[in-house]
Amino acid sequence: MAVVSASVDAFLVAAATIVVSTALFLRRQPALLTLRNALTVVVVFNSLSVLYTIIVLWPPNIFQRLRIPLNTPSETIRASLLRHAGLPPDTPLPKPLDALLTRLSSFDMRSLYVRFGQTVIQDCDHCTTSDDYLVFTLPRIALGYVKEAAVLGAITIRGSGHERWRAWAVALTVGAFIVESYWITTVPIALPHDGRDVFMWHDNLWLIRHLFFLVLPILVHSLPRAAPKQDPIPLLAAARMQLQQTQPQLMNARFVHAAIEREPTLRAAAAEWWERQHVEGAWAREDEHVRRAAEKLGRGIQDGTDGPPGRLYEKTKTAMSMIFNSLGLRLPQ
Repeated sequence: MAVVSASVDAFLVAAATIVVSTALFLRRQPALLTLRNALTVVVVFNSLSVLYTIIVLWPPNIFQRLRIPLNTPSETIRASLLRHAGLPPDTPLPKPLDALLTRLSSFDMRSLYVRFGQTVIQDCDHCTTSDDYLVFTLPRIALGYVKEAAVLGAITIRGSGHERWRAWAVALTVGAFIVESYWITTVPIALPHDGRDVFMWHDNLWLIRHLFFLVLPILVHSLPRAAPKQDPIPLLAAARMQLQQTQPQLMNARFVHAAIEREPTLRAAAAEWWERQHVEGAWAREDEHVRRAAEKLGRGIQDGTDGPPGRLYEKTKTAMSMIFNSLGLRLPQ
């Protein structure tokens, strides 16, 4: 037996399950007051809101509620409504419902009922054509997508780790709105002769839309998070310390060079090593295949004698000039 109503009871059970599961999940986290946990709560509240809409606020449909064919005459619908409510046959219906039955006396209006739903047909007093109803219903649909985009923007804020997914999620939301609007406008309405088993386009698209609103934030929030950006200050401090250690070594390099030149054995070994490096470097620079491959990779080694100098040659020359200048030396030509 339902405590309040079947739909409300179902929502309360689903909400209690979600809230308890979320509380247990957050309790297991090492830190409770974090941005990720706050965004998890936002996703949970959005899910509860959408579930409440789907379970409790399902769009009304007198044909499905009374289980009658779509081509049932308005007077028969009126009698069925009074009988279903347990009222006498001469009891007047509420004004909005009475106006709806009056409009449903037109067969074309029943086609619009399938396309736009009962709420739109019942609430739009000034609408007479399909375009009027379309203009009346599209802002309501757009508002739901705007709310969805706001939720997606909230769960992809800076620091969430999902910043890169924001543009994709919002683009998907906009695309879904465009597809639904186009579908509502152009879908052909098939009405069987007996009026039964009619595919209610509005109700089914409404359900698909809200399932989309339910699933997309959960999916975005569950996607892999990007690595947090490191603070550049510690990196700069480490680089500064490394440079401070390297500078004295570079300053001592010229004294090492002088010491090598004063020792005959070291001087001969150094000269032999540099001569070998010079010969091997000349082999590589003179090889036509190496020169072409280096140029394709942006590592040109031409010295500029037979054409423009290569990029690697220019960069190396600039770097060596800076090193020699810092040591108080002059780069040999």
